Amino acid sequence: MKLTNLSKKERGSLAIDFTEAEQKVGFPLCEGIKSLYTRSFGKGASGVLNLREKVHIKPQGTRWDTWFSFNNCEGNCEVMLSMPGSEKELADFIAYGFHEWTGGNDFGKRMMIGSLFVNIGDICILLNNDTGKVEWIDCGYGYFDTYDENPNGVLADSIEEFLGFFE
Repeated sequence: MKLTNLSKKERGSLAIDFTEAEQKVGFPLCEGIKSLYTRSFGKGASGVLNLREKVHIKPQGTRWDTWFSFNNCEGNCEVMLSMPGSEKELADFIAYGFHEWTGGNDFGKRMMIGSLFVNIGDICILLNNDTGKVEWIDCGYGYFDTYDENPNGVLADSIEEFLGFFE
C-alpha cells in the first residue's frame, strides 16, 4: 500500500479491540497507535519523504538536531511503515514492535512502526506511547545501550501529522 492511500483512510475504519495487545505489552496503548492500526491491514505501507532540515525534522535543542544535514540525508528518502496482516496478528505484532528493536535495552515505551532508508542506512521510525510523537533513532550509529546516546529526534507531534506528510 502507498502511504498516500493510508493517509487518506480514516482512523477507526477498522473496529479493533486492543485489549489483548495492551495485556501483552503491560500498559494502555496511546491514541496514535490505535489511530494507525485501525486504518488498514496489510504487510506495509511505503512512500517517499523529503527530509529537509526544519521541515520534517523538528529541532529538539539537542546535539542530534542536525544529524540529517550533517550526513547529507536531507533529500528524498523511502519510508516504510510496518502494518499487521490481520486483526489476528495485531497483539503479537504490537508486542514485537515494542520489544524486538530495542535489543533488550530499556528505551521507554516506544514502538518501532517503520524505517527511513537514507544514504547512511536504515533509521528507525518510532511512536512514543507516552507522548504520541513520531520519533526517529539511528541505532546503527554506535549501538549504544542508552537511548539518548543514539542520534534521535522527533519527526512529527502525532501520527496524524506524520501521515499528513504523504497527502
